[in-house]
Amino acid sequence: MANEFTIRLDDTAILARLSEIAKRVDDMTPAMRGIGEVLVESTKQRFETSTGPDGQAWKPNALATILGRLAQIGGAYSAKTGRMTKKGAAAFTGKKPLIATGVLQDTIRYQIVAGGHGVEIGTNRFASEWEGGAAVHQFGSKTGKIPARPFLGISDGDRVEVLDILDKFLQQAIAGA
Repeated sequence: MANEFTIRLDDTAILARLSEIAKRVDDMTPAMRGIGEVLVESTKQRFETSTGPDGQAWKPNALATILGRLAQIGGAYSAKTGRMTKKGAAAFTGKKPLIATGVLQDTIRYQIVAGGHGVEIGTNRFASEWEGGAAVHQFGSKTGKIPARPFLGISDGDRVEVLDILDKFLQQAIAGA
């Protein structure tokens, strides 16, 4: 299994703005840093809202996932009554997909690339190294047993913020020229 995957941004307005800036500035690292910080926070927020970059809600956890998690929590289920205990109920009140431990969400980072002319947003959690890793959650499993719950990508709101960062950076470049 591959240990990385790439989602490319192909946004005409953003690419045009980047091209305009690149003609005036050699080091775009400050702009890329700003974009990276905005996109990392936006990506982490998707875990809280359980929505993809396109605004679509993620599918809820399957019953098997919930039962598996219950089995991991000591005292969450009473064999005597056949019911979930208060401890088990508390563990699942408001339970959202992809937030069993918070590890995936906590590993979202950005990295400046191409001499300051690009930024990558991602995680080091891949299915080949971690059962149920990032690629499986982003695209869904090949069998369809695990649905896609995309967390990487750029939303309409992200696009507006990225363009704002680039506009400010371009204004500073023009003022400094």
